[in-house]
Amino acid sequence: MAAKLQIASRSGGAIRHSGSVARSIGPDAIVKALGAEAVSRVNVHGAPIALHVLRQELESRVRSTGGRPALEGATKIQKIPLKPEDWSRLEKLADELSRQGVSATAGQVASVMVHSQLESLATSATGQPRTSRRA
Repeated sequence: MAAKLQIASRSGGAIRHSGSVARSIGPDAIVKALGAEAVSRVNVHGAPIALHVLRQELESRVRSTGGRPALEGATKIQKIPLKPEDWSRLEKLADELSRQGVSATAGQVASVMVHSQLESLATSATGQPRTSRRA
């Protein structure tokens, strides 16, 4: 019978990945590969694709520079009053996105959602189609 291993030293600490992070394939690459036609993302209110669009936006904007990952382009920190149930829903969305591989806080999710809604309102006011900021 084999003898039990006796571990005499303490843990070596956490293992951290230091390689590059693989990003998901963007919609433009998929459109090109399939020979498909790009479809406008306007009016996706409440559609299942909306979470996918939110995840893509967070993937493209959340950047880590060694510390806490920050939302690229968001430089103003502002308190916004929310109902407790709204904050809870934002935390659940952040958890769902985390399970899908996008590390984002509830505040970052809220920021992207507010920006998206403001863009949508500006689009509907001007009548101009929304253009993607990614090229």
